[in-house]
Amino acid sequence: MNLYKIETMKIQLSVYLWAALGIFVSLLALGMLYLFLGNMGEEIELFADWNGLLALNTAIAFACFGIFSAVIAAKVIVSEYCGKNIVVLFSYPISRRKILNTKCMIVCCITIIFAFVSNMSVMGVMYITSKIFNIVPQLTTRYFIPSILLTSFLMGILSSALGIISATVGLKKHSTIATIICSVLIVCFVTNFIVFSPRNIVLVMMIMIVFFIMAVGVMYHILANGIEKMEV
Repeated sequence: MNLYKIETMKIQLSVYLWAALGIFVSLLALGMLYLFLGNMGEEIELFADWNGLLALNTAIAFACFGIFSAVIAAKVIVSEYCGKNIVVLFSYPISRRKILNTKCMIVCCITIIFAFVSNMSVMGVMYITSKIFNIVPQLTTRYFIPSILLTSFLMGILSSALGIISATVGLKKHSTIATIICSVLIVCFVTNFIVFSPRNIVLVMMIMIVFFIMAVGVMYHILANGIEKMEV
């Protein structure tokens, strides 16, 4: 049986689907609030601009899905290597690094897909609502739809990277709780950068991606080496 299928069967995808749906509903509620606040006056200028709305929604989505990714990583990676299942994992006739790669790929794929779809859907519903209620936020860029697509995808990558980084910390501490706490701390520090320059959000997120990829590279090396040296 395919290794991906074996690893996927260990988790209840429906649980994470419901969690992602809950995040979507919460983000949509906040997005609607921002949309209508922007129609109340110029004193809330950020809410009256589509770029500002995209930045705000994306920042909150990153916070939610970053922690979401850490929760999945805690289940798929940390709990597996810190629990009784480690005996089963090490009995596979496959290299330990390949098993780890599979687990990391599962965490990343689930997070990126759910984060991308959620952010795109929220912005789409907000756009339809603005047309229905004749709310017209300012549009300061010619390529707003491609910006939404790219921003949503980059946000998914950032969120999944946060899960891998947090998993490394959690495995070092032999604690799933430490994994989640690490993600919360990083989210508190990093999220504000997304709204730093709403009109250049794609550029800002690309710069963030570079730093996150470098961090993930280091953390993955630590994670892989630690698992290679583990003994049952």
